[in-house]
Amino acid sequence: MNGKPYDFDESELHAWVDGQLTEERRAAVEAALAADDGLAARAAAYREQNDEIRALFGATALEPVPRHLQPQRIAARRNRRRWLMPVAASVIWLAAGLAGGWIAHDRLGGGGATVEAARHVASQALSAHRVYAVEVRHPVEVFADEEAHLVKWLSKRLGHDIRVPDLASQGFRLVGGRLLPTADGEPAAQFMYENTGGQRVTVYVSLYHSGQETAFRYQAVQDVGAFIWLEPERGYAVAGDIPREPLLAVSRIVYDTLEAVE
Repeated sequence: MNGKPYDFDESELHAWVDGQLTEERRAAVEAALAADDGLAARAAAYREQNDEIRALFGATALEPVPRHLQPQRIAARRNRRRWLMPVAASVIWLAAGLAGGWIAHDRLGGGGATVEAARHVASQALSAHRVYAVEVRHPVEVFADEEAHLVKWLSKRLGHDIRVPDLASQGFRLVGGRLLPTADGEPAAQFMYENTGGQRVTVYVSLYHSGQETAFRYQAVQDVGAFIWLEPERGYAVAGDIPREPLLAVSRIVYDTLEAVE
């Protein structure tokens, strides 16, 4: 540490202050503190800072970092948004239009297993959209006039809080939602939206234990396209028979809404 004969760095000094070292490492740090008054003073300052934080924030200071503030999740969000930049997207649209398939799947996310996981979520989301989006009398199980009940019910079945995205800025109103089964026997949720022209988009949320996070991917089957992304414990998709650009705008809102729920 700064040329001193210590076999630990600043992070380990912080770990000593926080009581997170093994007995062996704690002994090594304490020996160095006893031999160096300056080092001991710095450790004391760190401990005093911790005391002040606890005094200001109480038990909140001891709570784990929320998932949406964890460094790896922040990095994943930045990666997604970088690929949503309009100029880059316009190039990708051309390639995707010619290929009719995935957007840059070899460059976004962890290899073949991740691609296959996203394909799996996409397949189920697209199938559910194609089945229910054409329904006139029974498009959903619970209609929008019971939104509070719908959210509570689906949140309970999926085991985590769900927030219904507001897509009014894109011209879509909530029709309602339903519970769906997945091919793996897990529950999934589908929210349906409709615009004044009768076009519908669906938001699909499933339990999917991929252990991976991905950037947005796009897949189209005939006239229905979907943007898909994965979190370590869930899979998401936004599907609709509308052009890619407005579907992407909808997906951005859905992503930001669902990402904020912790």
